[in-house]
Amino acid sequence: MRKIFVDCGTNLGIVLKRFMRELPDHDFYAFEPNATLLPSITANVEQAEHAGLIEVSPSAVWTEDGTIDLFLGHHESSTVMPGKRVPPMYDQQIDYSSPIAVSAVDFSTWLRRTATPEDHVVVKMDIEGAEYPVLRKLLTDGTIDLVSVLYVEWHHDRFPAMSRAEHDEVAAAVSARVDVRHWD
Repeated sequence: MRKIFVDCGTNLGIVLKRFMRELPDHDFYAFEPNATLLPSITANVEQAEHAGLIEVSPSAVWTEDGTIDLFLGHHESSTVMPGKRVPPMYDQQIDYSSPIAVSAVDFSTWLRRTATPEDHVVVKMDIEGAEYPVLRKLLTDGTIDLVSVLYVEWHHDRFPAMSRAEHDEVAAAVSARVDVRHWD
């Protein structure tokens, strides 16, 4: 049995570094599509002094392999999802006029290739609205059952087109199959 930690939306790598300290017996995989954040992730990984596997992918977690548009805003709010509104505290809205094409990874397929049902898989998912299509796909194809613990930050309140009922449906379906912990 492997112990695996997957950081979806690694951002600056600060949280990744913390989990590397807290879970020294885990292998680590990190996904971050914003190339400007990769030097910070690298620096945080190097400071963690973790002896196990560490793999950083400059990709967005998504529902299929390929490329996808990344819309930049404040480093904590960039997204692949259209229609996101950013809280005023960030003082920088999403720039939907100048998307950047980034690599996208089919997270379901990646998870099936990387983990087995015997593994203990912890996923931290903070992917700015993309959690809904990604988790729907994991539910549909059953790969959600490969996840032991899911830390997730839900972003339904930032997408005016998404109803509370739609959020509740996905959150309930995921919670019925996985130990879900709110991430903020």
